[in-house]
Amino acid sequence: MPNNNNEFVNIMEKLLSDYASTCNVDFFDGQIIISENMQESYLDLRKDLVEKGEINISTLDKYHGLTVQPSNIDGVFTILLNKQYILESISKNNVDWIGTLIHEAVHVNDFKLYFNIIQAESYDELYHYNPHRIFLYWTEFHARAIGHYFLRKYALEDFKNNVHLDNLINIELPFQIDYLITQMNTIEDPDSQMYTVAHFLGRLAIWQHLYPETFNEEFIREMFNSNPWMEELFYLLIKYESLEEIYPHFNEIELILDKYFS
Repeated sequence: MPNNNNEFVNIMEKLLSDYASTCNVDFFDGQIIISENMQESYLDLRKDLVEKGEINISTLDKYHGLTVQPSNIDGVFTILLNKQYILESISKNNVDWIGTLIHEAVHVNDFKLYFNIIQAESYDELYHYNPHRIFLYWTEFHARAIGHYFLRKYALEDFKNNVHLDNLINIELPFQIDYLITQMNTIEDPDSQMYTVAHFLGRLAIWQHLYPETFNEEFIREMFNSNPWMEELFYLLIKYESLEEIYPHFNEIELILDKYFS
């Protein structure tokens, strides 16, 4: 890590400022905790959710980052970043943690905007899962896309250059496809499957954005040959640039998923 905490805080603030200006969103105004123990950190913040059984903290240490919503609608969001993950990322001389930071910041903006749209009284309403499941899928897609964009921006020199296409097509894409297939074949829970699909489609959205001539309609159609519902979902997700635009079409997403998961 940088030589002191202040230096690392300054780095994170610059990254979040870049995200805010690039995507024309509000600068993150919550708190960021570099956690040595994700379970304990979550308990310190929202012990009430754990006690009510809304959160199972036994799995939290596997997360690289986590967004913790406030207990009231006017409260402050917290981003938890796993310290061990950040140290491992830096020791390997990669910037994976940057993608995680931006990913969680996107979730915060999405949550605030969504709850403003639906006029909810508490962010804890998210635990009434079914009414909000399409939003939860969408925000995973959205956060993965934006997080992956900034990961590539800071990991690769001249990151929009076609020089990076060979590695993307021959190494990164096959790896992500294999991971998607493995997860879809081994996980039975539809929500966990959709989490994996949303993340894959988020990356794909950025690849198409950066290299539209390569990731054209024919390429994507061939890639999803055996799963046309994923192609249909992908084009619906990228058709709208904001939550305000896609929210009226959440029922269309639900119809696509019902055809596959019914």
